[in-house]
Amino acid sequence: MDVVEDTLYLQLHKLSAINSEEALHQLLSTLWKTRKTGLRDKSHLQSLLNLQSLSDLDPVLACLRSLIRKWVHENLTADDLLKLFPPDLPLDLQSILVLSLQKFESQWKDEIAREQVKTTSLGMSHSLHNDHVAQLSRHEFASEITPVSPCNLGTLPRLKSMTWTMENCNSGSANKVAIINLKLQDYTKSSADEIEVKFQLTRDTLEAMLRSLTYIREQLSSVVGAASGPSQKKQKQSDHVV
Repeated sequence: MDVVEDTLYLQLHKLSAINSEEALHQLLSTLWKTRKTGLRDKSHLQSLLNLQSLSDLDPVLACLRSLIRKWVHENLTADDLLKLFPPDLPLDLQSILVLSLQKFESQWKDEIAREQVKTTSLGMSHSLHNDHVAQLSRHEFASEITPVSPCNLGTLPRLKSMTWTMENCNSGSANKVAIINLKLQDYTKSSADEIEVKFQLTRDTLEAMLRSLTYIREQLSSVVGAASGPSQKKQKQSDHVV
């Protein structure tokens, strides 16, 4: 333990004003619940510890938060914890501190584990979402700058049918996804050569896909318009000659 921690844990002497184990439990529980947000109202704890000012309270809270972090994250034993206490800290206060931290150990570690699982799940979901959007964006961009050569169209399978259903990712009604099922036919082979493709779309990926399909529709319309334009003009000229 370094000099800074030695000095910090001297603040444990100020806990002598706490007159019950229940009060200490309340103090530790409050610090745990506010470990991410910080305390907004400290007056109750100031009164609990019988301190003259809030400036006297802050070092005590920093000391207890440090003990809680070490206890939860470093897998300390009771003996390890006792080594952090000032040598002259009253034995009954040492005992109450150890018992109180042991009381909350399982609960706190379970909460940390659940938070880690939730963070991992959210990270994976965000990553998958970004991958889907990135793929759609690449396809959309490619359709703008890399048109498919007509001579290769005969080698591509064509869409035969499409069906879809709505499913929930979990119990929340807002987490619905569309399950798309495509059947593709390879006309260069026998009629039995059918390919089935199934994938899911969230609202965000669907919107990106629709933007891409809108662009494709506009490109097809412009091609059809350009092709029909000369023939219509020629027809008008013929009518005029007659």
